[in-house]
Amino acid sequence: MAVRENKIFIPNAIHFITFTILGWRIVFYQRRYVDLVYKWFDYMNEKYGNEIYGYVIMPNHIHCLIRITDKAPKLPVLIANAKRFLAYGIVDLLKEDNNINLLNFFAKNARVKDGARHKIFEDRYDSLPILSEEFFFEKLNYIHKNPCQKKWYLADDPEKYLYSSASNYFFGHGVYPVTIYEM
Repeated sequence: MAVRENKIFIPNAIHFITFTILGWRIVFYQRRYVDLVYKWFDYMNEKYGNEIYGYVIMPNHIHCLIRITDKAPKLPVLIANAKRFLAYGIVDLLKEDNNINLLNFFAKNARVKDGARHKIFEDRYDSLPILSEEFFFEKLNYIHKNPCQKKWYLADDPEKYLYSSASNYFFGHGVYPVTIYEM
């Protein structure tokens, strides 16, 4: 799986991770699609003890801050598994919704020679280890403010965007529980 540059992986550290739907297509537009991401978070926590410190699920990409334990597979494998898990769920939901346009787009871009029927995610992902408290809060603020950017304008205030950990940090609870970073 391609990454944008040679990435550093530090087990038991928090990592800022981003991955994107192919062609920036809108997929996470209903709660049941977003719930697939929460199931992935749950799986990583139960299987490896990974912890989510922050996240935002945008209509076509995901940003998250995850402490990845030494029990987890190496980062490229962890992300490949996440994309595979999410892709199967997304395709199933698109079929239920009879979303022929998206299904056709993802099928047209599939690597048929590798046996794939759909290609849901861009090959690349971004990952940066969080090496300082300052950098953690820089990325957490970026994540939380993402839905409020002009190009998206999904919410007036970060804590009002439902599919984000901002309300966890502002109010102490949110749609999905996260580990609050303690200074």
